[in-house]
Amino acid sequence: MIPKVSRGQKVGGLMVYLLGEGDHNEHKDRHIIAGSPTVMREVWLDHFDGAEAKRPSRDTALAVAHEIDIPRKLYGTQARMKAKAATAARGKGVDVIERPDKGEAGVMRDAPVWHCVLSLEPGESLTDEQWSTVVHDFMTEMGFNASPDAKRAQARWAAVRHGLSGELGDGQDHVHIAATLIRDDGSRVSTYDYGLGKAKGDWPRSQEVCNLLEHRHGLKVLASREQGGALSGDSRAEYERTQSGRTPESERDRLRRLVRTAAVGAESESDFVTALRESGASVAPRWAAGGQNEVTGYKVRLLREGAEAGPWLGGGTLAKDLTLTALREQQWADTEQGRADARAVWKNKAAAPNGPGRSRTRSRGPQSQAELWQQAAVEFGDWQQHLAEIPREDRARWAWVAGQAAGAFSAWSEQLEGETPGALAAAAKELTRSAQAQDRRRRYRPTAKDRPIGDLTKLLLSTTPLDAGTRLPRRPDRYQGRDAAVATVAVALLALLLILLLAAIAALLEVARAHRHRGELSRALAVEGVTGQHLLPVRERWEQSLEQRRYQWDRDAAQVFSAIAIRAAERRGEPQTEVEAKTPPPPKSKGSKVAAAQGPLTPPPAKAPKRTAEPEQRGPFYVELTAEEKARVRTIAVATVAIADRDLKPRALNDETLERELDQLRTEVELLTRDLDARRDEGPHTRKAKDDIAVARSKAALIEAAREADEQAEKLRREKERQDWSLQKLQQDLDGTPRRKFLARQQLEKDIAASRNTIAELTPQAATASAAAAAAAEATGSPREEWHGIEATADPRREAQLLAQAQRNDKREFDADTGYLQRYLRTNLDKLETEHTRRSELTPQQRTAEQARRAQERKNPTRPRSTKSPSTGPETYRGHLPPDLGPARGGGPEL
Repeated sequence: MIPKVSRGQKVGGLMVYLLGEGDHNEHKDRHIIAGSPTVMREVWLDHFDGAEAKRPSRDTALAVAHEIDIPRKLYGTQARMKAKAATAARGKGVDVIERPDKGEAGVMRDAPVWHCVLSLEPGESLTDEQWSTVVHDFMTEMGFNASPDAKRAQARWAAVRHGLSGELGDGQDHVHIAATLIRDDGSRVSTYDYGLGKAKGDWPRSQEVCNLLEHRHGLKVLASREQGGALSGDSRAEYERTQSGRTPESERDRLRRLVRTAAVGAESESDFVTALRESGASVAPRWAAGGQNEVTGYKVRLLREGAEAGPWLGGGTLAKDLTLTALREQQWADTEQGRADARAVWKNKAAAPNGPGRSRTRSRGPQSQAELWQQAAVEFGDWQQHLAEIPREDRARWAWVAGQAAGAFSAWSEQLEGETPGALAAAAKELTRSAQAQDRRRRYRPTAKDRPIGDLTKLLLSTTPLDAGTRLPRRPDRYQGRDAAVATVAVALLALLLILLLAAIAALLEVARAHRHRGELSRALAVEGVTGQHLLPVRERWEQSLEQRRYQWDRDAAQVFSAIAIRAAERRGEPQTEVEAKTPPPPKSKGSKVAAAQGPLTPPPAKAPKRTAEPEQRGPFYVELTAEEKARVRTIAVATVAIADRDLKPRALNDETLERELDQLRTEVELLTRDLDARRDEGPHTRKAKDDIAVARSKAALIEAAREADEQAEKLRREKERQDWSLQKLQQDLDGTPRRKFLARQQLEKDIAASRNTIAELTPQAATASAAAAAAAEATGSPREEWHGIEATADPRREAQLLAQAQRNDKREFDADTGYLQRYLRTNLDKLETEHTRRSELTPQQRTAEQARRAQERKNPTRPRSTKSPSTGPETYRGHLPPDLGPARGGGPEL
């Protein structure tokens, strides 16, 4: 559930808009579903729809507005706030009070109307009765409803519901709440201080309350609120331009990539501004008050065909870690000299001479391109190995890592995808969400031991995009009419790009594992999802392009992985010397322009030394894997089912290997069958959910006692403060009373003495209560910000939901493991059993002939040959193929 809070001046204009037809006649079946007691009158609860209801709906809206506004008119209380100095903007029929921009001086204005929109997630829907319960709970938690002890008076409000959002009614289910900030007793509703342990300000508090109600009422929990990852959504104009096909993506998404690419690759603030202008964006600074002496922020706008397009967006609007303050802390050394140099660049609004999208260093030939991409692959692999040294509990540091990786993917996307987003852009956006999972007050500041990815980003940006001379083929015969040297460079680039993609996928999975370790399951699944849905299909297509060029792939991979290993050894302090591998040229083949396409993956040496076979190490069984590893194994199994005959070719196995594989599969099937029988009644998720619920119940009891201790300590503290203030006031009155007024002074002295005695009694009581509250809070074993989540878990309705979800998870995993057992393990076991039975029926002469044939095939596996089997007849040997990584789902650059 998503809240949106705003302030205004006139409740009448707001109610007329809410019960009216809307700006585009999108308000259908508009009616009041909840409100304060005096608002819920039968005559005002009618349903209004269509143009014929315009007049009665307006009359009802004005009557309800008059009822809500009575306390303000009766007492004359104001609810002032700092606002823009300009006249309030007209919006949706209500005078909206706009807050001043950051750094802008505002004026105090009266804004007694409080407007909040509560929107459900797409696909969710509630009845009027359910909405009424949710809204009442929301307004109680926000402090508008009267308290049970009558110490807090009621503030009047009304909740209006109409059709789904959007002109076509295909949006989200939502309600509007119109309220006055003046209570029935004339006091003002606080929109800042909601009490001990609660968020300050109505916007943070509304987010906190929505999270509480999501758990309480079984609504879809907004993971970005609990785990981070929220990004600002597109405006209606951006959305319409994207949907109409006028732009391949919104200006907001495009600017996120451009700004992050420039930020991660910059060494200073001036470099950042220069890179932004070169990339095709207008950038403008926000100056501190008092002149152009200090830049406190910036905003950017996209350039298309030399003209500005889309809205101006601040860095914080694009992402929380892209504010100028965050960039100064995390991306480059922030010095006075650096800021002074940057001010000159900020003031110079001229664009870079090379035009948008081209850096001044991007003018290299094809051969240097291959070298730079190889260096980029080494840098990425080196950086990915560094991630293993980062503690997975360090949330702020992993958020910084995700931002760095997002910068590399953004730069890569700019080079290979350009203005048409694909798999690399999707990975950059998902990593940007992971980079938001941090508290800005605890933002990670890189140290000398950290390995920033800026060097890699600059490497990617220093190369030109693949053009007609070096673009990799969409069809195998693309280069048959061109120069062979150009084709060789293209093959080398593709091999290096594939290595870079392998390292990038590994880095993404490291970020996902860190999310899982911290319990951020939805973030982990999102990062893993972009890997499986976007990057693995790209890897598959690139591997297919290299299938006929295996020799080049093997050569380039050996060089890059060797460089990575040498760097890792140097970091560990081990002496390493790089030995240049001497590999013979690939064999020539007639009828092909690219000779290496017909050669073996790695040309064998002239005389292969004989070596004794070592016993093969057995890996863990399927039942011994973690849930994450099981999912990966199942994915690969499903993806490789189409080439199972080639990967697991029983007839290509020698007798010893066949026996070993058969024993392995028999054990796998037996262990997995036992495991499934043990999980049939109750699975691990259900058992864990029951344990968690038991722990939550015990903690909830401790939290309740801690809250009572907090309330008692707060009560005594406030009473002591009141007595201190009273004593101060009495002393001032005594000092101001003339000595001739003997009786008045005598009474004041008695009151002062009584007040001092009361303070003397309250001081130790308050200290004892404060110590007891601290001890009770420590006894819970959980920080205060987690208390409401624990209490929500201990709620009976939430317990039922957790158990149901755990049972669904157990059933899903049980079904997946059962499918893996039936469709993969037993299928392969049947193939091996069949082959084992067939071999047992062969004569010694037939067995000798088969062994000779298999030995011959292993010596020369690339040439198609016809083999005969006594039982099945001729078949064609198809040789070794790289493992399949799953069906292509689209997306990503087509190289």
